[in-house]
Amino acid sequence: MSIINNDRGGSQYAVLAAFYQVLNNSPKSTLSREKLMALCAPETLQTGPAPSARSKAFKELTAWLDLGLLTEEKIEETPHISLNTSYFLSKKMPLRQSVRRCLQAPENNRDLNLRDERAVDLTLLSAMLLALDVYNNTQVSSNNLETLVNQFLPDFRINGNEVAIVPGYLGWLGYAQQITRDSFAIDPTDAIREELPFLMDVGEQLSISEALLRLNKALPVLDGGIYRKQVEERISRHGWQLPDPDRLSTSLSRALVRLQFSGIINMKAESDARGAKQLTGRKGGVIKPVTHLTLINAGDN
Repeated sequence: MSIINNDRGGSQYAVLAAFYQVLNNSPKSTLSREKLMALCAPETLQTGPAPSARSKAFKELTAWLDLGLLTEEKIEETPHISLNTSYFLSKKMPLRQSVRRCLQAPENNRDLNLRDERAVDLTLLSAMLLALDVYNNTQVSSNNLETLVNQFLPDFRINGNEVAIVPGYLGWLGYAQQITRDSFAIDPTDAIREELPFLMDVGEQLSISEALLRLNKALPVLDGGIYRKQVEERISRHGWQLPDPDRLSTSLSRALVRLQFSGIINMKAESDARGAKQLTGRKGGVIKPVTHLTLINAGDN
């Protein structure tokens, strides 16, 4: 199963959003399978001989049950669908945050060298794009994604049903910002903003090394993350260059700068502190050195 293929389950996150809204507003966040599908995929969606929206909804339900985001159990012999509380920690948690955690779970990424395996394809492409220089690759869309994949992951062989899904999926997951209807800038600001309150307390100051360690554990496609390292090893064989150890990628640097400007975090450089990291800007220039990061505002979480 490849969740980035338009013909397969897991690709239609708009359908997942419908499941989520219905379940999240149901008593105990659970409904019988029959009632859930009646509300989210009524029989009126079944029109014509071609695969309908209703049939895709059934594929989506199966995919998210398989991935573990949703669970199914029998209550009085009737199958019921629920939100998996391992990922939905509260009703206030954004759906995409729960989905990110599910898609990045080790059981859904056992081997990044395998194609069409659970969440692997999306994880691989997310890590690859986040590693690229965002100033040399100002936007990602269905028009240029295949070119980028062929350049840095030539053995991946992405197809048309996938290039149509991936840019929007990245935007929805918080790893990109929409520029136009069809194009996105690589920018993990939203994903980082949503995770920070789970990683540190408001007012807490961490060394930049500790802050990055917590971040790449929560978002392993970022600098230093377990998936990112595996992908960097692959793309380095095709012209990509690993930044110096004290340099952050342009995508992570962009996100941290945006978070500081928006009042979510504060970054500073203490002259007598070790372990400074350099935020990287255009043409490899240094935006600023950072030794410590403080969470100022937890946002809506």
